[in-house]
Parts: sequence; structure tokens; C-alpha cells
Amino acid sequence: MTNASQYAPVELIATEIDEDAVVRSDPDRMRSAPIVLLLHGLGSDEDDLAGLVPFLPTDFTYASLRGIYRYVQGYAWFEMPMDPARPEALQASAAAVESWSAAQDAPVVGAIGFSQGGALALQLLRRDPHAVDFVVNLSGFPFPAPMLGDSALAEVSPPVLWGHGGMDPHFADGREEAVRDFLSTHTRLEEERRPQLGHAVDEVELRALASFLQRRAADTRG
Repeated sequence: MTNASQYAPVELIATEIDEDAVVRSDPDRMRSAPIVLLLHGLGSDEDDLAGLVPFLPTDFTYASLRGIYRYVQGYAWFEMPMDPARPEALQASAAAVESWSAAQDAPVVGAIGFSQGGALALQLLRRDPHAVDFVVNLSGFPFPAPMLGDSALAEVSPPVLWGHGGMDPHFADGREEAVRDFLSTHTRLEEERRPQLGHAVDEVELRALASFLQRRAADTRG
């Protein structure tokens, strides 16, 4: 998928989410409105995906979390490239997010992740298919090895939006089809593929994201 030499090492800096670093879209509503997590990519931080909030439905509140690993001048959720035999860092990040979510007054109902954050959002479902009601995976990928919870995830089949670019190097050499196969057999997949886009998010994906969340909000209202 990618070359190991292009990545720096990660350093574990915490086993829990840094509460002081959480960026909340509407702190006054965080005790009552359902929460959607925002999970950044490699080398970024909690301010990155917070920039999506103005484009998203106000039915939810949004909490952007900081990775528990340091990576160069930013943060990460696990080391890159992914080693199929070493899920420990990803599992540690998932456990940290689960612990943070359990401590909230309002329910955490969804997760939006970019790249590494997408992998983490999917990992929450692979650990517990009821961890969140839905996931948005932007340019992300599942951990490339079977997990104990995969059969349960396939039974529940929660809605997942996968937005990605056709020119994204992370999906070269058959990786795109492998991700599509996993998501289509384990989740209720909606895919927004942008043929000329690289490892990024464009306006078309943002519109698809907003529409997806609006439908999930309607599901919540019953």
C-alpha cells in the first residue's frame, strides 16, 4: 500500500484521550444532543476535521479528538505502514476512544474519520458492531487482517459511507478493491468515488457526507 521508508515512528504519549484537547462544536449541547466523533489523519490534530462542522447537520454535536500517539509535529492513532500482524497500536487507540465515549453524558452515535481516522472509526465497529450507529470513512481503510468481531459486524451491517479518490496512492495495487470487498460484506456501504482525486476530500464528498448524516439524523428521530 505504501513504503515504510516514507514514515517516521510514532510515540505513545497517553493511554486516554486528552480531554483538554477535545474540540467541541457546541459545548452547551454536548450533554443532550447525540455526539459524532471526528478522527483526524496521520500527523494532523484535533483542529483538522473540526473545519468540516459548518458543512454538517446541526442535529448532532461534534467532538474532534486528538490521537494518543505523537507523530513528528502532529499526532497519530497508530504506526504506518500497517503491519497485519501488529494491531496493538490501533487497538489501544480504539480502547481510548471507547473509554472517552463511555464517559459522555450524551450518546456517541457516529464517527467520521479521515485516513487513519477512518481506520479507527471502522475499528470501533469491528470491536463492537453497536459501538456507534454509523461511520464515515474518508480516504480510510480497515485494518488488513481478520478480527474476532468481523462476523458480528457483518450480521449487524451498520451504514458506512466511504468517500475516496481514484488517484489516492493508499488504494493502489488492488487495495481499493480489497477495501470495497470488506466494507460491502460487513457493512451497509455507500461509496462516493472521485476518479481524479488523490488523498483528500472534495466538495462532492462533503455533499455526500452531509446527505448521509441527514439521513442518519432522520433514522435517530424515528
